[in-house]
Amino acid sequence: MNQQNEAFQQSQFILKHLRGELSMAEKNELDAWLGSNDNNRILFEELTNEVLLKKELQFFDSIETETAWQKIAAQGKKPATIVPIKTNRRWWYAAAAVLLLGGFLTYRLAFQQPDKTPIVKTTPEKNDVAPGGNKAILTLADGSTIILDNAANGNLAEQGNTKVIKLDDGQLAYNAGGIGSEVVYNTISTPRGGQYQLTLADGTKVWLNAASTLRFPATFSGTERKVELTGEGYFEVAKNAAMPFKIDVAGKGEVEVLGTHFNINSYNNEPAINTTLIEGSVKVTGLTLGKTVVLMPGQQTQLSGTGDISINRNPDIESVLAWKNEKFVFQNTDLKSIMRQLERWYDISVSYEGNGYTDEYVGIISRNVNISQILKMLEKTSEARFQINGKNIIVK
Repeated sequence: MNQQNEAFQQSQFILKHLRGELSMAEKNELDAWLGSNDNNRILFEELTNEVLLKKELQFFDSIETETAWQKIAAQGKKPATIVPIKTNRRWWYAAAAVLLLGGFLTYRLAFQQPDKTPIVKTTPEKNDVAPGGNKAILTLADGSTIILDNAANGNLAEQGNTKVIKLDDGQLAYNAGGIGSEVVYNTISTPRGGQYQLTLADGTKVWLNAASTLRFPATFSGTERKVELTGEGYFEVAKNAAMPFKIDVAGKGEVEVLGTHFNINSYNNEPAINTTLIEGSVKVTGLTLGKTVVLMPGQQTQLSGTGDISINRNPDIESVLAWKNEKFVFQNTDLKSIMRQLERWYDISVSYEGNGYTDEYVGIISRNVNISQILKMLEKTSEARFQINGKNIIVK
């Protein structure tokens, strides 16, 4: 049995011990493991001390333990089991499952060291970084701008025959009064640390992630509905078979739909432009080589920098839509990919003191927590350590 599988199995035994559910055969196997190494017993005593365990798990109140349990259990090729959460004590067992199965025990087993020093270096609160929020700038056809997060609710502007309205829930809506004689374009941009939702004049709903821009007409006319996206957006396109909806993606690709739900990630510091279809059908074209593919629901295209297109037939949809659902979902995600997400959402800069950050992470945590919460979770399951200096994060 390799080390990772052994860690997974022993973590299950320890969890069952905490819950009083060990079978005799499992108890014998756990006893054999404890007797094989003094450090195993010391580690076991640390992990079964309720006071110490609670201290280690304080920050897990922002983690979705049930969902994480299922993902991690699937990682170990074990049947997914929901940990019941009915009492405070059972909540700790659920959180313990996430901690044990999420890599903490694997890390401890790998180095065979009892816990002589804290796993997490406490970051002073004054050095923490708050999460992003609803922030965006709307640029009208005449070049004037509106800072949406500061704007009052109600009518903001008129663009041709279309009223631009900020709704009571903070979203932006375009209410078309008819077909105008001239098509005018508006642009909405979210900064790093921002996100925004809007409804276009045809009823299409758009969610913009941080550091993203959408250019669109105030009113759609003619034979197609065309917008331009850079960054990341989720679209629920209003159906209109006579007027296809087209998205120019960062000048490198085009997505064409009639009515569907999908996500596009086109950040220029990511290795590919990913279009993930949730519902309906889309056609994706790489403008460099002219290649075209048609996606089915649950599939993802990956458009490389050279213009080549490949299809991922089994993407992790929860990870793709995590940002829209106010979460971070890591499923075998490498550290540098995670840090790129954090850079955009927390408006930070990241630098690395070393090389070889090869660990992969599994976990779920809210996007609405300070960055120290995320970094603590990462520190618990790897050798990486983080230093916060204002808006700069140093990875050690």
